[in-house]
Amino acid sequence: MEKLSGAVHEPPAIHFEKKAYIQTKLGNKISKRSILYGSAKIRVLGKTIVEPGVIIRGDLATVDLGKNCVICQNSVLRPPDQRLRGHRIFVPLKIGDHCIIEKGRLYKISVIQAAKIADFVQIGENCVIGKRCMISSCVMIQDGTVVPSKTPYSTISLYFSHPRPLISFLSRLFFPFSLSSPFPSTLLPQPLFL
Repeated sequence: MEKLSGAVHEPPAIHFEKKAYIQTKLGNKISKRSILYGSAKIRVLGKTIVEPGVIIRGDLATVDLGKNCVICQNSVLRPPDQRLRGHRIFVPLKIGDHCIIEKGRLYKISVIQAAKIADFVQIGENCVIGKRCMISSCVMIQDGTVVPSKTPYSTISLYFSHPRPLISFLSRLFFPFSLSSPFPSTLLPQPLFL
């Protein structure tokens, strides 16, 4: 059988310890080490996984999670706030079906304060989603992205913002030549390791 090149493979199955999770009637798996404030205002539709270290702030406003969502470690779901006639009110946070919020790493967390996240959205590691953002269906947000407040995102799109440090300087000899030139690689810029 021929091997397909460039084919997308399904990730391996992840097995959970039954002792570390609470399983609800609808098939939700919620970690005993996650923190749920105001659990009466947190609605989870079914087959959603909430991993350890997740903080969901249902005490501020309602938080609705759709079906088949995965909220990974070190993520904070917090309803956004806004000023109305001099008072601070909180807007409900709604997350659609089949959404993945990936984990924060090494003392970093993913903070989600969007007003609405539609279906089939993947948010990468260590992302900050600003207050009252509206993210449409089929959106992928790359790792480390910081989304400003009140930003609308269109459907079927990929977003990223990576502030990068300086990697290399370009030599004067580099500009007349393209990367596919037959000249030796010594003329090409060498990376700087800071």
